[in-house]
Amino acid sequence: MARVTGVAATLALLATWTAAAQAQQPGAPVVPLRIAYINSQVILANTPGRAAAESLFAREMVQWRGEVQRLQQQLDSAVAEYSRTSVVMSPTAKTAKEAELRQLEQRARQRAVELDQQSQTREQELTAPIMQRVNAVIEGIRAEFNYAMIFDAAAQGGALVTADRVLDISPLVIQRLQAGAGAPAQPGVQPPLAAPAAAADSTRPRPAADTAGARPATPLRPRRP
Repeated sequence: MARVTGVAATLALLATWTAAAQAQQPGAPVVPLRIAYINSQVILANTPGRAAAESLFAREMVQWRGEVQRLQQQLDSAVAEYSRTSVVMSPTAKTAKEAELRQLEQRARQRAVELDQQSQTREQELTAPIMQRVNAVIEGIRAEFNYAMIFDAAAQGGALVTADRVLDISPLVIQRLQAGAGAPAQPGVQPPLAAPAAAADSTRPRPAADTAGARPATPLRPRRP
C-alpha cells in the first residue's frame, strides 16, 4: 500500500474527520473543524529563558571543545615526535612507542565521545523545561479555544503550503509565555478567529502566510544552537 504523505495526508485526515462526524449523526449539520497554526521558530526566539539557556550552553561547549582540541594537539605532537625520532629507535622502542600512541589516540577518541554525550545531556537539561512550558501553553490554547488541530508553519516536510494569517496563534502563545515569565503583555493580541476548515469565508481576500512546509503541530523539540 502506498504511503500517504504531505498534502494528501492532511486532506485525508480532514475528510476522515468530516465523514466520522456525519456517520455519528446522519442528517445533522457537520460542525466544521477549528484549526490554527504556529511558527515554532518565532515562538522559540521569543520564549523567555531560551536565550540565557543557549548562552550558557555555548559557554560550556567552548570548554568541552577546548578539552578535545588539547587532547588532539597532544596526540599530534606525540605523533610528530615519533616521526622525527623513529629513525634512530630500536625495534623494541618503536613497538613500545607505537603502542603508546595507539593508547593515546584511543583515550582521545573516547573522551571526545564522552564529551559529546555530556553536551547532549546538558542541552536537554537546559532546554527541556523551556520546551515543556511552550508545549503546555500551546495545548492550553488549543483546549481553551477548542481547536481540533494546530499546524506548525516552521516544520520541515509538512503538508500545509499557505494559510490565512488570521489563523496564526504565535503572537498569543508568545504573549502567554512572556506573561507567565513576568514580562509585560503585548497590547492588542487577541485569539485568532480560527475560521473553520470546512466553512472558510471565501468572499473577501485575506493575506496569505508563508507557511511552506507546515504540518500538524507535535510537541516542539529543542534545536541545537
